[in-house]
Amino acid sequence: MKKKLILCLLTALLVLLCGAARAEERTLVAENDRLSLYLTDDLCGFEVLDHETGMTWSSSMNDPAFDGKLAGLNEKKASSLLTVNVTNLEKGAGSITNAVLRNDKALEASYTPIEGGARIHYDLVTTQIAVDVEVVLDGDTVLVRVPYEGLSAYGDFSIVSIDLMPFLCSGSDNAEGFLFYPDGCGAVLDFQDDAHFRENTQLFTVYGNLEKLPGLLDFFDQEEPTVMMPVYGVSIGGQGMLAVIEEGAETARISVNSSSKILALNYVFANLLYRRGFDDLRVTTRQIKTYDKKAMETDYALRLLFLPDGQSSYSDMAVAYRTYLLEKQGLERRTGDEGVVIDLFMSAPEDGLLFDVQRTVTTLEQAGEMLDNLQSAGVDRALISLKGWAKGGYGSTPDRLPVEGAVGSNRELTALMDKAEAMGITLTLTANLLEADRDSGGYSRRNDVTYLSNYAILTDADEELFVLSPDVIYRKFTELRTAAEKLGVNGLRLERLGQFVGYNYNSGRACSSAECLSYYRRLLTEAREAFGHVSVEGGAVWAAPLVDLMTDVPCEDSGFQFTTRSVPFYQMVMHGVRDYTGTPGNLTSDLQREALRWVEMGYLPYFELTWGSTEALMYTSYQSLFTAQYTAWLDEVVKLETAYTEGDLAQLRDALMLRHERIGTELVRVTYDNGCVVGVNYGETDAQLDGRTIPAMDYAVWKEEQR
Repeated sequence: MKKKLILCLLTALLVLLCGAARAEERTLVAENDRLSLYLTDDLCGFEVLDHETGMTWSSSMNDPAFDGKLAGLNEKKASSLLTVNVTNLEKGAGSITNAVLRNDKALEASYTPIEGGARIHYDLVTTQIAVDVEVVLDGDTVLVRVPYEGLSAYGDFSIVSIDLMPFLCSGSDNAEGFLFYPDGCGAVLDFQDDAHFRENTQLFTVYGNLEKLPGLLDFFDQEEPTVMMPVYGVSIGGQGMLAVIEEGAETARISVNSSSKILALNYVFANLLYRRGFDDLRVTTRQIKTYDKKAMETDYALRLLFLPDGQSSYSDMAVAYRTYLLEKQGLERRTGDEGVVIDLFMSAPEDGLLFDVQRTVTTLEQAGEMLDNLQSAGVDRALISLKGWAKGGYGSTPDRLPVEGAVGSNRELTALMDKAEAMGITLTLTANLLEADRDSGGYSRRNDVTYLSNYAILTDADEELFVLSPDVIYRKFTELRTAAEKLGVNGLRLERLGQFVGYNYNSGRACSSAECLSYYRRLLTEAREAFGHVSVEGGAVWAAPLVDLMTDVPCEDSGFQFTTRSVPFYQMVMHGVRDYTGTPGNLTSDLQREALRWVEMGYLPYFELTWGSTEALMYTSYQSLFTAQYTAWLDEVVKLETAYTEGDLAQLRDALMLRHERIGTELVRVTYDNGCVVGVNYGETDAQLDGRTIPAMDYAVWKEEQR
């Protein structure tokens, strides 16, 4: 009996000791009704307990199914809050060294309690780099900040970038779930999709890489992926989390990595950039990177959104991000009542032997007749933009008044604006103020253009196209605004502005990406005040609060091998919040299929049309309009505009998307917050969905309660 009692006491004591040991492995630093925040014993990471779901999220790895081996540096990276990528600016020849917290044998780490969490100080003694990281609870989210003032380099190395929580969003090939990343409209990598194995890492530049402007690329250059949102996430074991780059998105990058034999994990993380790298032009025998001498003084912040229990799909992530934008970032719902967007292309120059020849396919007078004919046909809720109206025609950038003589006159432009307003049609001017053509004039090719930090001017191989400095873009806008206001212009669309964030390393007028965004925001704010209706080419989320329409929003991803499929994440976030368009329907190979995609993803119908034949543009630089004469497309425009303003699609105009589901290969179901459901059938035979027949290559709309 005594032996049994002693044995029980020893067992109980052992359990208590083990529990105490586990408790000492982490330190509680903050807690609220939803979350508890713990620091690990070595301060190289943290854990968050979600009381609602019971899930404990680690800053390291969150895959309960992981049974592989992490050895050496990878094991230390996996349990480190961050990796600091450093270089020796004087002697490093462009090489990068990865300073991992747990790989630094002399690491000094300490923390200070702050409101809602802790400020952790890391001193990586080996590389002589110090970093402060703040981790705090903010309601039902966690905010991880890396303030610039908390960085210091007191030795030979300088910070190039920081990989923040590289394995927070990760999963093995056996895990249940996926990674989400903002490639194009949105993309996912399914953990159990074998196609991603051993694919190369891809680094996505948030809001675009200015060096990859389409006009600057050579024939064999690869276009940069479009990234419109500073978000990524993970669904693992039925639980979901979304990471939002809240501060510093204009200079951040998102790294997507697929599994390999060496590291059997798929993972996505934020790369916080402090120094851009460029080729050293002084070295011609080999390629050497040179990094900015002066670091970008950027404060970075990453907010973690934890999805409710059982809500871990990409649709749930999109809804969470939309709610965050509406409630935390001041984005307000604002959509118009237009049923179709039409670009009227007017004129472009053709290179002649001695002089350029202006090729005009739509004049201002003809545009007025087109408005009459559109309205007579029943199109009375259109948003129309004039393209190629400016002096020199389309491509003679930056666009400016007066009106190109072959198109008409300033007085005719005023008359057309007045006519459109009287008809209830929104008529705007499309202008490119970001790019500058070599022969267009009105700017200095030495002082007004963008410089890289390697002292090179940002231009194409033939030095025919330049990128204006952000301050010059704003100056060109003020010049255009002053002239356009006098002519009664009612709206403005700005090309490229929603696709790329600029910068300038010209020592005389240096401009950071953050300063560029400040110029852009000021520009759009003043444009709305002056013209009323403002739109941008591109779908960058930063611009959404300041515009009425976003054009050229991609409907697919970039096609990387590690991507399992594209998902309409962006469209789910923006539908019912802001209007957007994709590719003009007359420029697609199959309008019927494209129109179905518009229905599925909530695009406004979009066409680029002309009065005359596009054969006149054959030898200009604008050769994308193969078929655009408006008489050939009028019936399609009328049919689609009617469906969106008077038909069953009208009830979706201001509704929010709640769920997007792909059923098999040809069927899609989209659910809205007003109870409407849209079924889209891309197949060649009729299909059944929710007890309804969806005709081949068609769609149907119904209310859920009617099922």
